[in-house]
Amino acid sequence: MIGNGSAGDNIARTLGRQGRKVALIEKAHLGGECLNDGCVPSKALIEVAREARWRTVSWTEALARVHAVQLLVRGNDPGGGFDRDGVDLFWGEARFLAPGRVAVGDDVLCAPDVVVATGTEPGLPPVPGLAEARPLTNRTVFRVARLPRRLAVIGGGPIGLELGQALHRLGAEVTLFEALDRIAAAEEPEISLELQRLFEAEGIRVVTGAKLARVDRQGDGTVAVTTPDGQFEFDDVLVAAGRKPVIPAGLAELGLETDARGFIVIEPCGRTSVPGTWAAGDVTGKFQFTHYAAYQAHHIAKHIAEDACEPIPEAIVPWAIFTDPEIGHAGMTEAQARERGLAVRTGMLAARDLDWFRTTGQVEGFAKVVADAETGALLGAHFLCARGSTLAGEASLAIQHGLTARQVASTIHPYPTAGELFRWACARAVSGRR
Repeated sequence: MIGNGSAGDNIARTLGRQGRKVALIEKAHLGGECLNDGCVPSKALIEVAREARWRTVSWTEALARVHAVQLLVRGNDPGGGFDRDGVDLFWGEARFLAPGRVAVGDDVLCAPDVVVATGTEPGLPPVPGLAEARPLTNRTVFRVARLPRRLAVIGGGPIGLELGQALHRLGAEVTLFEALDRIAAAEEPEISLELQRLFEAEGIRVVTGAKLARVDRQGDGTVAVTTPDGQFEFDDVLVAAGRKPVIPAGLAELGLETDARGFIVIEPCGRTSVPGTWAAGDVTGKFQFTHYAAYQAHHIAKHIAEDACEPIPEAIVPWAIFTDPEIGHAGMTEAQARERGLAVRTGMLAARDLDWFRTTGQVEGFAKVVADAETGALLGAHFLCARGSTLAGEASLAIQHGLTARQVASTIHPYPTAGELFRWACARAVSGRR
């Protein structure tokens, strides 16, 4: 097993607990991107930033809170408890010598099955001067000594949106540059546009369709961002514009097949083009989420244990963007459904129309559901609201198991809860009300 993110950890522990001999190779730190540089520190920072709306929170306090949460999640065993799960832990860089033969330091490990779960690292868009400007990324921003007063954020996807809003609330003047015509471009257009409106109402400058001519780190340490509209000066720049796969050394020479973006191509069961070698998690370039990596890992561990190669079952993969309000996404957007030739009915409902949102004061946003006009089956559900991330899970359950909008609308939900928003948005789709 190479890599200890969500996928690698799940496979190693599952097989180790079954009594199989498992070696885990990790080059940097246990827990992968999520624990060390992604989900955990960013969500901790977001929570601290919420408090900053009503009390002063210093950058020192914010970082201390972030690192305390990481320690809590990591636990107090520096070996991650792998010895108890029958897993031998090796620290170092993995290098393939042959199929099933991997070197790490002075050790050479041999196994009939090797899993590559090495994840991704921040990518830099091809903007002249950007690499030389030494930009912040999600891997460095949680360790800077001072919060930049003026910050440019390049990228309007999940990382840029979450960190941009949180850092703004902690005191940075944030300008967010997105090359596409809208932020959160994978979401429903209504969600993208409303989130941009809310960001701008908070004081975040959002530049869509941004064409960055160059980025320069100047002699005084500040950063100049040049666009066709002029030059803008910042104290620092944070890049959140894509990820690139981390491939262990030696695999390319063994004939590893990768796609046009450089991610590892896998068979439906998880095998790669190299005999005896599997790949799981973000390095496969599919859904780059911790929960999907764990889903892949469950099935690949089963395939290795049973010496099988069955397709990993297709599943609805929900996701969330933890802005305030949150984005929750399950299933198809309206445009995706229509592109498949489906006739659809949609239902939308504003959060401010329901009592839970009124009583908590979190009235921004709405829900939108997409249903098949002929069968009524739910095709997608999309949320921009408080607890939108949680609502995406309920919606995913409904879509995965073929429920109709009418069935959800006729299901009693507790009052007052955020979950009612999903129910009554489905009722709107049934009735045809907008």
